[in-house]
Amino acid sequence: MSKTFAFVGNLNRNALPGEGKGISVFQFDGETGDLTLASEYLAIDNPGYLAIDEKRKRLYAAVEVPAWNENLTAAFDINPATGALSYINMQSTLGNTTCHLGFDQSGELLLASNYTVAELGARPGNAIAALAIRADGGLEPAFAAAIHEGPNAILPTEKRQHGHCAVVSPDNRTVFVCDLGLDRIMAYRLPKKGENLALAATPFTQLPDGAGPRHMTFHPNGKIAYVINELNSTVSVLHYNPETAELTIAQTLPTLPEGFTGTNTCAEIAVSADGRFLYGSNRGHNSIVSYAIATSGEIALIGWTPSQGIGPRNFAIDPSGKFMLVANQKGGGIAIFKRDIGTGALEDTGKRVALGTPMRMVFGTFN
Repeated sequence: MSKTFAFVGNLNRNALPGEGKGISVFQFDGETGDLTLASEYLAIDNPGYLAIDEKRKRLYAAVEVPAWNENLTAAFDINPATGALSYINMQSTLGNTTCHLGFDQSGELLLASNYTVAELGARPGNAIAALAIRADGGLEPAFAAAIHEGPNAILPTEKRQHGHCAVVSPDNRTVFVCDLGLDRIMAYRLPKKGENLALAATPFTQLPDGAGPRHMTFHPNGKIAYVINELNSTVSVLHYNPETAELTIAQTLPTLPEGFTGTNTCAEIAVSADGRFLYGSNRGHNSIVSYAIATSGEIALIGWTPSQGIGPRNFAIDPSGKFMLVANQKGGGIAIFKRDIGTGALEDTGKRVALGTPMRMVFGTFN
């Protein structure tokens, strides 16, 4: 019988409002939505972002410590029976404040994004790094990296880089890097092991000044992408041209209700597996915003669901699509919602899991 586990990364070093305990592993009940603590991995600093290779039973965690010039990513084996993690190795991400990890479509390459809060010009200072994954799941040293600011930038600019995510296109041709500081989505040709990161034919997509593109995801059809803009609280719909790597903005909608005047920053974005619904998180309004996706890829607002906590940094839809779990970083822990597969609507179950600083959650189902 298969088992589903939820892996949660928590801040455990100089974290407010409360410290977590590294990586928490929960067994997930797909009928009730309940989480039962199965194990914890404590020997890691601030695993703020997790990425899972479900097929190969491996987990990767970003070590995010802003005080260090150089952060790290760690590789683990997953015990499919218990969910327990077994450490493999760790490598540098060649930059500061590593906040996102992503795979290429083959699962043989890991891309690390660095938000960079170190001093300007601090070395190594890369916004993105590419690491090859060994046959045993361990990581090789980064073989390619790129800086987005200053004289050493791949496209020089005096603006402050803040790489926030790297997403590989579904055709495995292009690496898109959302740089929140430059208001750009950079585009690189997907490198092979040993190659440098080279700009694509269309090297970047420019978002409006102050938008702050944070996270990006593709529609299952591979032709449409969605980006959530952290600073101006919007979601943009983009059409993807695989030949040029061009992303053309087709639509932009707010993530906030009209009349909201409080401070807000956006965080996570996700498309349902059936491609019918899009969700984003608001930190300040403390909500999940829901949209319906048309066959054209354009979106229409459905509404807002309170996150039942403060600062919903991340959320994840379970493998069945019947639940959404929301990680409230600043208070409230994990809130569990029922999800109507037909309408996309979310309903609070009232169930909570107390965690100090949940940052990122991923599911894995194993036989």
